[in-house]
Amino acid sequence: MPKAKPTQVIVHRIELQEKEREQLEAIVAGQTVKNVVVPVAIAGGVGAAGYLGYKTLKEMYGWTEDIIQEWVDEYKNDPKVIAAKLAAEYGPAGGIVRGFKWFLSL
Repeated sequence: MPKAKPTQVIVHRIELQEKEREQLEAIVAGQTVKNVVVPVAIAGGVGAAGYLGYKTLKEMYGWTEDIIQEWVDEYKNDPKVIAAKLAAEYGPAGGIVRGFKWFLSL
């Protein structure tokens, strides 16, 4: 036997009071932060582990040329040289150059 079509629509509403709304907003904000911070922290950890592994192998076995140290040495000798190299490689990457200068100033 076929089911009869509904003759009326019943709507149920859940309304939150101000205190409940504030608590819900705090939960949503916490989840948003967690969803952003955890992947960034993981990516940073992986990058740091890779860099530390690279530096360790470099020190133990003279593994490869140390590209980063070459950049630091060149920058300390003449900041315009490394800026020109980065600009030539990455285009007009002012943000990268400024970030590199900030990193060297630490």
